[in-house]
Amino acid sequence: MVLGKAALRVDHDTKGTIMQPTRHSLTVPLNITIGIGEPARAEPAEVAYVEGPALEIARPRSYYDGYTGYDPGFLGPELPLPELSGEQRRNAAKNNDAPAGKDPTVLPYTHFSIVVNRRRQLAYYTVVNIDGGKSATFERQADKWYFDPRIAESEQIGESLYRRNALDRGHLVRRLDPVWGDDKARANDDTFHFTNCSPQHEKFNQGKELWQGLENFILENADITDKKMTVFTGPVMDDDDPLYKGARLPLAFWKVIGYCKPGDALAVSAYMLEQTQLLEDMLGLEAVFDAGTYRVSLAQLRERIGLDFGYLEPHETPLTSDGLEVRVDRVPLRNDYSNLVL
Repeated sequence: MVLGKAALRVDHDTKGTIMQPTRHSLTVPLNITIGIGEPARAEPAEVAYVEGPALEIARPRSYYDGYTGYDPGFLGPELPLPELSGEQRRNAAKNNDAPAGKDPTVLPYTHFSIVVNRRRQLAYYTVVNIDGGKSATFERQADKWYFDPRIAESEQIGESLYRRNALDRGHLVRRLDPVWGDDKARANDDTFHFTNCSPQHEKFNQGKELWQGLENFILENADITDKKMTVFTGPVMDDDDPLYKGARLPLAFWKVIGYCKPGDALAVSAYMLEQTQLLEDMLGLEAVFDAGTYRVSLAQLRERIGLDFGYLEPHETPLTSDGLEVRVDRVPLRNDYSNLVL
């Protein structure tokens, strides 16, 4: 098949004299094959861990089909989700795939659920069911963090915040907390969503006496005593939190732990963990609180975060004194967590 004449024009020589154009013919063989019938079906892509830097990726929305997330009746006594204020509900990201009749602000995963503040691009709270009798060790592989496609990417903080600084992608639901039951690998992978991620100073996130220390104690205690536990977790989000790379960095994080004592009596404790001093060192901020780990009352927690846990106050364990606290409603934990009430 002759496609036509291809013209090649040369308009200069080394002396600046305009040369006459030359023309060439180009003949190209062209074969066209047309197939009629059923198109080949593409196999679904498999998501696998690979070596190298973390990437911003997302699974298909169908991946989350059938997810039920947190079970409020897991402990026996009901432990419902906290009530959002009107403003919090307006600012909550909406799950585009929420089933009819289900709260559209709740994102369910394997054994846990998350409600996201779309303005801050961080979780209002996470809540997880922990089965200490069935929990298992699951080896951590190369981290791959995922956007959740059920809400807009603009409502989630991505990888750019964590590059070339001292910030860790801090798990809110601890990686191993939901790893029990029939699908441990999926439970592990589900914790690697940016919705479950919050910026934490590396020393705070990895500190044996701070976030990691309390997280490990909770899970190890559940393992040893064979207890089931429910853990609510989230950042404290204030309007004047320091701005960094377009995101406001939380200066504190909180946990509410629920479990049943012998006789099925529900017990609840709340904790506040500060990273202000560490962020001051990183960003040159003026610290308002000392970095530390504290037991707090549910009433004080409500004042700080706006979430209403008032329905749990009848089950709250008393604040335990170690004789060193200077405030009645804030009790420092001992380094070995021996005064942690469980």
